[in-house]
Amino acid sequence: MQFALPVPLDPQRASNLRLPWTSLLSREDLVQHVAKYPGMSWYVPGTNAYLIAGPWRNRDDIVEILESRGDRYRPALWTSLMESIINTAGAIIVDPTEYKSAAHFYHTVKVSCLETVLVLRNTHIPGPELSVELEIQSVLKRGIAELIAIDWDSFPWLWRNSRREFEEYLDSPGVHAWVAYKSEEPIGYVSLTLYDDWGHIDRLAVRPNFQGRGYGAQLLSWALRQLHVMGAKYAQLSTQETNERSFKLYSSFGFKLCRGGYKIYGKYLG
Repeated sequence: MQFALPVPLDPQRASNLRLPWTSLLSREDLVQHVAKYPGMSWYVPGTNAYLIAGPWRNRDDIVEILESRGDRYRPALWTSLMESIINTAGAIIVDPTEYKSAAHFYHTVKVSCLETVLVLRNTHIPGPELSVELEIQSVLKRGIAELIAIDWDSFPWLWRNSRREFEEYLDSPGVHAWVAYKSEEPIGYVSLTLYDDWGHIDRLAVRPNFQGRGYGAQLLSWALRQLHVMGAKYAQLSTQETNERSFKLYSSFGFKLCRGGYKIYGKYLG
């Protein structure tokens, strides 16, 4: 029996697609998604098989599969997506729930765990208070360009933030971000989000040429003091399991492992 080939899912087709009750997307969300990211989602005509994909963390060069349905058509849907992104994407990420729903298939196409993210919590803030040698200024005063440059210099390719990601992040309620300078040269940054009586340290970065001098500890100490002044009773953050250096720093400030860790499933495309 000849199967129909997948075709791109557009808003009109999406409005008629029958979604299962377990879907993470509403019909309205799906229509808006495929309109915003044309050519990234696919379905098989005459069936209810589909694959929904889009940029991961606002990265045009990393594609995330959010959801799929139809076991017998999944290989064809995967192939259609891969052929459409092979020249533009450096990696594909699979949502953890989606991965677990079709783990055997994803194993066959060599999707695996790329990172394990740990969540740590500190209930004793501000913690150690270090003397801060750095000049620290709000991103709102200096602009986003320095923030992006530090971020791309400091983090591995997978974890770099795009300009669009930063712009959306900085416009979010409760977000604060600062750039650190040494002799007027931008050397690092820290950003956090305040949620009622607790804070999350979202990013902390020191450029490679300035690492090993205690600047990361100074930035962390400074950020915890800011949270304390803002009224936070505890702080939380996340880091990769493989980042032993960061884990050691956070542990020295009293951060301990807590629930909420997760895995990043995906595949590098070259």
